[in-house]
Amino acid sequence: MFEEESKDFNFKSKIEKEPSFESLEKLFGENFNREKTIELEGDLDENNNFKELEKYKAFWTELKNPDTNEAIEGKVYFPKESENVKKILIIEPGYKGDFVLQESNYADDFVNTERAVIALRHNRLKIEGEDMKDYIHCEEKINYAQDKDQKYTGKDEDFDFEKAEREVLTVLKSLKDKIDDIDKIDIIGHSWGGRIAINSILELKKEMEGEKEREISKKLSEKIDNLILIGPWLETRKEKLEAVRNIFEREEKSGYFKNLKAENFIKGLLSSAEKLKEITPDNLPKNLRITGIISVEDELVNLESVFPVFDQLKDIERKGFIFLKDFKELLPKKIGKRKSQVHDYALPQIRDFIGSVIK
Repeated sequence: MFEEESKDFNFKSKIEKEPSFESLEKLFGENFNREKTIELEGDLDENNNFKELEKYKAFWTELKNPDTNEAIEGKVYFPKESENVKKILIIEPGYKGDFVLQESNYADDFVNTERAVIALRHNRLKIEGEDMKDYIHCEEKINYAQDKDQKYTGKDEDFDFEKAEREVLTVLKSLKDKIDDIDKIDIIGHSWGGRIAINSILELKKEMEGEKEREISKKLSEKIDNLILIGPWLETRKEKLEAVRNIFEREEKSGYFKNLKAENFIKGLLSSAEKLKEITPDNLPKNLRITGIISVEDELVNLESVFPVFDQLKDIERKGFIFLKDFKELLPKKIGKRKSQVHDYALPQIRDFIGSVIK
């Protein structure tokens, strides 16, 4: 299907040319990897079919935290009409990351004359293979990786849960050199991505208490305006632990992530869940609004696993929650090649709501 739709399109044509780095330099300074940057000639829709770039331009790139050298890859969408980007929307997907199938819809809706959209991929994610198109979602990147013999995203390391929980922090720190030019940053975290986003923000807040990077971390923290949690996976319940362990033992064998160890992933989940229990209004940015979006029919996220975090934050005035009761009937029948699930949250109504929050 993908091949039929795009057979006349030469995905390698841009790879051999020197892309224009001006937009990336204005936003990230030196905190992106030129060698892994591809200026994209087109995008892909949720079915992995070629889609023209109309109102925006797009790059695949690798961003780095200059303080730790941690890096993360993904797409960055810039408005064509303006180089004056003042707003950033960061999208952190869940496990394993097929929320990125919707990224061109988010670019359509949210890239404008002032806003860029950054859609991330998890680190140490396998690049090659037909089964990875829903997670890499970029044919040019797949071709480029084959040319460079790159097997996994990010640095050539094994999967590390603790580092994965800092992926949003990596992006935030990649903006540090240009933070004075940015008015606001909004973050969307889907499923596990919601947990990653919260823990990244907690790490940023923790840095404000130390000597190193205090001022930059304070500036970055103050620019985060909205954290939108979509079907967030915020708790690892002990009675569900065996089922979770079975899932990640299968994932360990699948090779989707480089040398993922099920037991280490479980330990990381439990440790991360304990951190979330300690959240108070005092250890999150004062200006942060947290908004939750969840369906009562979501098969993967229990409502009880979401409420404790929001109860802890009841003193934060700028927070909200939306329930989608009839979600299942509204969903498209398929996302990519598979049958859609309520946990996909692939609805224009959701993007409309997000637009009302981050405007």
